[in-house]
Amino acid sequence: MTLLASEHSLLIRSKFRSVLQLRLQQRRTREQLADQGIMAPLKSPGAFHDQRKSMERAKTENCVRHKMRNRPERSDLVNLHILQDSAAEGSIQTAQMKLKRARLADDLNEKIALRPGPLELVEKNIIPIDSSVKEAMKGTSRSAS
Repeated sequence: MTLLASEHSLLIRSKFRSVLQLRLQQRRTREQLADQGIMAPLKSPGAFHDQRKSMERAKTENCVRHKMRNRPERSDLVNLHILQDSAAEGSIQTAQMKLKRARLADDLNEKIALRPGPLELVEKNIIPIDSSVKEAMKGTSRSAS
């Protein structure tokens, strides 16, 4: 091993030690772990903690089973627009969605291109304008005639 390689490995070890030391300083205390239910409390027996954990796990399992039994039907999800009403395969469904979005984008761009400009909207009295601006517009239209 060369001198440079050994210096490099020493540098890596010292960096590892400093990171490890920092993590050890920041770790949670045993009381905090017990409060969060990760470890058994110091004063209670381990069997009690294990029993409590198994009870919580059973409660969670029951809740999941209940939700699975009462989940909505596919037709309800289609009616609520949560699922797509398509019997196509997933990759085909993705292509259909992209095509649909592209069509919608094209339609929207076409409608935006055909919408009237601000002068048309003023002429049709859709946009209200100041009387001074109105007189100025009439003056420019007279001079153009």
